[in-house]
Amino acid sequence: MTWFQGKLIVVPTDMSDFSFYALETACRIAERRDFIRVIHVTSVLEPIDPEAAWIVADEPMRIEQTRKGVEEFLISHDCGDLPFEIRIGNAGTEIADYAAEIHAGLIVIPSHGRGVLTRLLLGSTTDRVVHLAPCPTLVLKKDVNP
Repeated sequence: MTWFQGKLIVVPTDMSDFSFYALETACRIAERRDFIRVIHVTSVLEPIDPEAAWIVADEPMRIEQTRKGVEEFLISHDCGDLPFEIRIGNAGTEIADYAAEIHAGLIVIPSHGRGVLTRLLLGSTTDRVVHLAPCPTLVLKKDVNP
C-alpha cells in the first residue's frame, strides 16, 4: 500500500533524460502504471519569437508534431502504453492546471529540464509548478549528464 493508492500521478516531460528519470520514479511510486499521466507543454510562438520566423506551422500542425515526438520518446523508453496530454502555453501553469483537472494525487517533476538559459530568462517551470500545484509535488534532483 502506498500513500498514493488509487491516485493519478502526473509526470511532465520535455523529452530529456531528466524527465525520463521522473517517469521511472513515478512508475516505482504508482500502484499501477495506468495511474500515470504524462504531459508535455510547448510554448506559444509569438510573432516576435525568432523561432516563429523559421517554423512554418500552425498550432494544429505543431501539436501533431509534438504528439509524434512524445510518442517516440515514450516508446523508446518502454512507456508507449502511457496516456499523455499535449498543451500549448506556460509549462508551469499548464502542468498545475492539468493536475487539478484530473484530480491528481502527485506530480513528479525533475528539478532541471533542457535549458539553463531558458530558466534564467523565463524562470523555472519546476518552481512555478510547486507554487501552483493542487497536490503534493515531488521534485527530483539527479546528477545526470544528458
